[in-house]
Amino acid sequence: MVMIVNTVRQGIDLSADVGLAQNVIQNKAGDRPEFFNTAWIMQIVRGAFLCVVLLICAAPIGRLYSVPESAFVLSGAILLVAGLASTSLLLLHRRLQLAKLTMFDLAQDVVSAAIIIMAALVSPTINSLMIAVLIAALIRTGTSYFLTNDRNRFAFNKAHAWEILTFGRWIFLSSILMFLCMSFDRLYIGHVAPLAVVGVYAIARTLADMPILLASRIGYSVVFPVVSEAQGHARADTRARLSAIRFKLLVVAAVGIAFGISVADLAVHLVYDARYHEAGWMLPILLFGVWLAILCSINEYAILGFGKPSYAVIANAIKLVYYLIALPLAYLYLGILGATMVVALSDLGRYAILGVAQKREQFSFLTQDAGATLLFLSIILVMSGIRSLAGFGSAFDTIPLNEIAGLFGRLDGGN
Repeated sequence: MVMIVNTVRQGIDLSADVGLAQNVIQNKAGDRPEFFNTAWIMQIVRGAFLCVVLLICAAPIGRLYSVPESAFVLSGAILLVAGLASTSLLLLHRRLQLAKLTMFDLAQDVVSAAIIIMAALVSPTINSLMIAVLIAALIRTGTSYFLTNDRNRFAFNKAHAWEILTFGRWIFLSSILMFLCMSFDRLYIGHVAPLAVVGVYAIARTLADMPILLASRIGYSVVFPVVSEAQGHARADTRARLSAIRFKLLVVAAVGIAFGISVADLAVHLVYDARYHEAGWMLPILLFGVWLAILCSINEYAILGFGKPSYAVIANAIKLVYYLIALPLAYLYLGILGATMVVALSDLGRYAILGVAQKREQFSFLTQDAGATLLFLSIILVMSGIRSLAGFGSAFDTIPLNEIAGLFGRLDGGN
């Protein structure tokens, strides 16, 4: 139920994304009070509007997914509170004050986790978890006003507002497509699969999303502002500067994801009871797709830094079309195994489009990506070999390949 509520809230949030954050970071006037205060007022209005939309939709969506209406009401309040946050968070991104921003985020994550765990212990219900998230959002919003000396005031500039909306129209399309791409599998499986299967898949998907969210945050916090800041410099110089940063990120990601794939099933069995052990074979498959998603995320933010969000729109549109065709067919013939495999391969088309975009912008890292991917696969082979020699098998032993064998059997029988 939490997965469904969060997915709906994220969808409504992204459905009205006009790139306020990207504007403050990318626009030359982004650090001027008249610009970021205009963005702040637009952010508040947007948060209030989204809250009202979710309140209106709470009842019908609750009936569709058998989730209490009150959970969606509380989720709407979270959007309202988030909209009241200070633009200091955006200014820290723009100024590349990453140490301060990281410490703030880390502190907020620790506080949020503590509040949610306490809520689960006191009252393990959907409403108590949503109340905990709302309290955490209130703390984050309140403390955001103490991060910088830049004070938000009610000052609105029509010219800046028009600039934000003009650039934001592509961000709007990209955000909607990104949400549909990120959530189509959850919404589809949540509707067609048994609740027990949905719960198991939700665990595997949530764990697999963690490195994607981290890579996205790094792309947004490092790659995007670095490229945006260097727009007046020679592109070759910018590429050389980013290449070194990018290589280090990919090496760390390759080691981390490869290790995760090698021990994913053991981790699931250690943390969760027998009801959720099937997530152990789903997670390694999904983590293969995570590697592609990380490459795409870094490449997308590099292109966005040049003020070219249209490429991301095309890339996400290709990914959504793939989902619309492949996911229902895969689930029909191979069940949850087929759906998991489709999700793992979903970023291939997106990567191809972004690769073409980088080539056109003379900002390609194809050779570096190929080398990092080779390193990634090599580490998986080495770690899996060590694990097998130690007598623990491999993370792929429990994948229900009999589903594929059964499909071929049905096809042969039909012939």
